[in-house]
This record gives sequence, structure tokens and C-alpha cells, in this order.
Amino acid sequence: MLKHITATLLLTLCTCSVAAEDVDLQALVNEAFAALESEVQTRWRFVETSDDGEFRRSARYNPSVPEGEAWQLLSVNDRPATADEVAAFRQQKREQKERETQRGGGSEANPLDTIDLQSLRLLDENATSWRIGFTPIGSGDGQKMMAKMLGTLGISKSALCVEYLEIASPGPVKPQLGVKVEHFLSRFEFAPVQGSQSKDGHCGRLLPTAMQFEINMRAFGVMNVDRAISAQYSDYQFVPER
Repeated sequence: MLKHITATLLLTLCTCSVAAEDVDLQALVNEAFAALESEVQTRWRFVETSDDGEFRRSARYNPSVPEGEAWQLLSVNDRPATADEVAAFRQQKREQKERETQRGGGSEANPLDTIDLQSLRLLDENATSWRIGFTPIGSGDGQKMMAKMLGTLGISKSALCVEYLEIASPGPVKPQLGVKVEHFLSRFEFAPVQGSQSKDGHCGRLLPTAMQFEINMRAFGVMNVDRAISAQYSDYQFVPER
């Protein structure tokens, strides 16, 4: 999912408050994103619990089994999943992976690629974290829309961990003629794997723990998209190379 980024931190980080003019934001962000796990769906088993407002699904992912069986839908709305629901769910996941692979050029998507590093700005900070703003980068048809969005990052000071990445609309926006996005939100939350913290106290391997996606869009007066989905990720287990 996330490619490792190597960078040199150009400042000494500490748990005390750091003034905005003392922070090299590009170095800070590059170093923080270096901890993000680059191969989540290749090297990790996990449980996904999702809710789209109609169905609440619990599923287990295991990359060590044949690809067509990697996703196992366990339950739908707190009852055991049927064989048809399992098949439809796996098809949905295959199509989702194909779209993500196409956007990522054959590799898992890297959240750092959605950030214009030249646009970084320190919004505020407290004793434990920085909140950093940025202009999101889109690809293909999404470029114009992303340019109108507001991006926000949360990074912890003590361990230099990315806590969340959020892209949201500042209000209704019109990315192109005939299209109006009333509301947009894409948010990912991250946490380090237990026991992976380095000896110097910096963040260990970071994995996604939650996702939230919302969109309300109208196009040319004939199409209306109103969708909201959230997901939590848990029970991570590392899969050794065979």
C-alpha cells in the first residue's frame, strides 16, 4: 500500500514545543512518511470492519492463501455471510485492487504521492503534535477537484508518527462545468505496530487503523452521488516471506 520514503531530518526533534520558523516541513513530512508500511496487502493479515450505512461487514484478509481467496467475508449485519455475499464481496475487492493498481502504476498507493510538498504549511501545534496543511495532488480526472480541496496532516512530536491524513472540501466546489461537489471527505488514520518502535524512540512500522470516505456530488442535473463509508482495521499479523 505504501512505499518507503528515505529522507534526512534536518532538525533535532524533541517533545517540547517547536516554533514554526524552526521546522523544515518537507524534511519532517518525508521522515514521518518513511515509517508507513509499503506492502500492507502483501505482508500483513488483518480484519476489516466496514459500514456503508446499509451493510456492516466484517472480513478477514490473508495474503498467504491463493489470491482469489485472500478476502473472506465473515458477517453481514452481524449474521454469517452467505456464499453469494462472499463471492460478490471478493469480486468487489478484486475490482477495487485493479483500480488502485492502475492509479499507482502497478504498485500499492503511497499517500505521500497525494501531497504537494511545496504547499506545506504549519497550521498549529501543541505539546504532542503538529497539524500541517497542504494542497492535495490528484491524478487523471481527479486533478481539478483535488486542487480545490484542503489537506491536513497530523504528526506526533515524540515518535514522529503520521497520525492521520485528511482531504476535505472547504464547502461546495465546482471542479468542472456541470459538476458540483457539495461535500467531500477522505480521511485515513494510522498507528504503529506494537513493539516496532526504534531504539531512539521514533515511530516503528505504521499501519492504517481507520478510513472514512464521504461524497455528495451532482453532475449535469442528471446524476446524484451521495455516499459515505467507514472502515476500521485491526488484528494485524505479519506474514513472513516464504
